Amino acid sequence: MKKTDASTRRQTGVTRIAEVRRKDLIDAAIATIADLGYGDVTVQTICETAGVSRGLIGHYFSGKDELLLEAVRQVAAELGNTTREAAQNAGLDPVAKLHAVVAASFSLPVFSVEKVAVWTALASNARLTPELAKVYRDLWRDYRSRLIRLIEREAVTSGRTLNAPGIALTFTQLMEGLWVGWLADPGAVTRDAAEAACHDYLDAVLGPRDI
Repeated sequence: MKKTDASTRRQTGVTRIAEVRRKDLIDAAIATIADLGYGDVTVQTICETAGVSRGLIGHYFSGKDELLLEAVRQVAAELGNTTREAAQNAGLDPVAKLHAVVAASFSLPVFSVEKVAVWTALASNARLTPELAKVYRDLWRDYRSRLIRLIEREAVTSGRTLNAPGIALTFTQLMEGLWVGWLADPGAVTRDAAEAACHDYLDAVLGPRDI
């Protein structure tokens, strides 16, 4: 029994080390995508950023492409999870939930130079890489479907006719455009101005918030 317990502890320790190293490589990939752009990232640049040897990537990923794809997936998943949690914590009112999604989309951990840069790289490279295209489509389709359900709930509550798919589509493209604008010209497209523009759009189509 003691040998089994010791073996289990060793295995658990190895697993935790592997998880940490894998996360370090993913974080380094995110940082290098932000610094260099998706197409210019190399194994060497990732390893230099992570402070590890070139051979370590092969222990956790089949190669650079799998690592980069996992980095992009992580950023996309974080956006989805953060906005989903924000909506869940915003109470029962669907309009309040929508505005909570806006606030979360322009706040840490998803709204940072690195994360927005990765998202911009994903959008610009999705047309060229089927795997990236799937990550992009899946994230936005899920995001829009959640917005559509909230807008449809507001239509029932208010007794109004609302084009939920159209509102959701316009909102997501507005938000993404403001993300890109902030990354390219943060002096003109500030974080506060970008977030306010999204709140204003929802106010315009759904009515002003009770604040």
